[in-house]
Amino acid sequence: MLAGVLLVALVFVDALLAGPMRAWAERTMNANLNGYTVRIARVRPHLWRLAFELDNLVLVQNTHPEPPVAEFGALEFSLVWSELLRFKVAGTLTIQRPALHINLDQIEEEAQSHVSLKDRGWQKAVESIFPVKLDQVKVVDGSLLYLSSGTATKPLRLTKVSMLAKNVRNIAAAKGTYPSPVSLDGVLFDTGTISFKGAADFLREPYVAAQGELRLDKVPLDRLDPLAQEYQLQTTGGLLSLNGSVEYTPESQLAHFKEVLFDKLKVDYVTSKATKAIEKVHGKQALKLAKKVRNAPRMLLKVDALKLTHSQLGFVNEGVSPSYRLFMADMSLTLKNLSNQADQGSSDFQARGSFMGSGTTVVSGAFRSTATPADATVQLKLDDARLVDLNGMLRTHADVDVADGLFSVYTEMTVRNQRIEGYIKPLIKNLKIYDRQKDQGKPFGKRVKLHVLQFFAGLFKNHDSKAVATVIRISGSTHDPQTSEWEIIRKLIGNGLSRAILPGFLVEPRTFEPPKPRLPPKPVQP
Repeated sequence: MLAGVLLVALVFVDALLAGPMRAWAERTMNANLNGYTVRIARVRPHLWRLAFELDNLVLVQNTHPEPPVAEFGALEFSLVWSELLRFKVAGTLTIQRPALHINLDQIEEEAQSHVSLKDRGWQKAVESIFPVKLDQVKVVDGSLLYLSSGTATKPLRLTKVSMLAKNVRNIAAAKGTYPSPVSLDGVLFDTGTISFKGAADFLREPYVAAQGELRLDKVPLDRLDPLAQEYQLQTTGGLLSLNGSVEYTPESQLAHFKEVLFDKLKVDYVTSKATKAIEKVHGKQALKLAKKVRNAPRMLLKVDALKLTHSQLGFVNEGVSPSYRLFMADMSLTLKNLSNQADQGSSDFQARGSFMGSGTTVVSGAFRSTATPADATVQLKLDDARLVDLNGMLRTHADVDVADGLFSVYTEMTVRNQRIEGYIKPLIKNLKIYDRQKDQGKPFGKRVKLHVLQFFAGLFKNHDSKAVATVIRISGSTHDPQTSEWEIIRKLIGNGLSRAILPGFLVEPRTFEPPKPRLPPKPVQP
């Protein structure tokens, strides 16, 4: 009976305290916030279990109040009874249905503000209403939304977020230790998944340190198309998966991914006269970033295997008339051991695809991404691409088009010690330039030109292989590589009149040995 009366009394007191506590909590939190304001719909105290809840919180940026930066279904604070029995005070915080909304105006406001994010008073605002060290923080059904004019139809969204952080109130830990287990799971861009399992040091100064295993599975990349367009990239489809370990501390950063996979991705780089200036800016930015991360002393970025499967890469030139597009279809790529540190060794790559949808292409080689000057080798084989598919480029750059023919090319190149050595061997089979139906209606002078070109094509064609071919040797400084026009012509004529140049790599490709260091002279014996 007494217990029932006491329970009723506590419920009655809870109801009496709800209104004053709401006003107190809102006023106290806002006093600690800088540039932001919080509104609380209701406070529900639970004295009988030493807990209280803040329901339907709304956080707004003062300069851009719409949309709200964040909305919270509830913040649930409670004391840990097991700790109280040990004469210790510790609390837990459960954040129900947090929804963060971010737009470009709000981001720009933060970037231009003289107040840093960590000085906005978030932690103080929470501690002001619950001055108890938190032992556990839990997020239930959270979401993050970035919305701009470019992402209106397909917003960048992280949903169904669940997070659990334990032992948050650890005493200051030694550097390199992470006493607080952390796990996070969510849905990225509606269909992909993200998970993190690791640990953190929440008391590290000047900000939190963490490490763990990160995994993304089948994240759709079409949401990033508006951002990619700013860099002249047009993307269609694509799924990203990766797994590896990350570590972020005030002293160093590490990201070591075992595998990064792009699947079913279509990307075109689009250039035009209007984009020439911004392309130069982007180029300088890329070089600056590369120099910054190359051999950075407190940063390790490493990918054991970067893969591209069932994809298409293209180049679109809209700066000429007529415009044209070159592409590699059904492409697969494997790049191994990519790193920003020189001591991690060289990177190997191999790619296969179909040039213009018809020419079987195989590329392989190696390079040192951190080498200065460049250090790379490449071997490329392209077999039987349809020449008619290249008519757009031929019309633009050679003022000619063809009616039939198959194009092949074989090349081996080495770049080392500021020198380049190698060759390019192009072959064209069954070349037909002039066609009465194709060229009907063209000016007389153009038709004469096509006839002349057809005559020379027949003159230089080998009667056994039915191919026009030559070998272009390239040698010299990377700043001024040299070719021999007379050798190109000699090979062209020789293919047509005597020995055929056959498909494939040269049996004895021209190579070079890097200059050996000079040894100091031996001392003269007295």
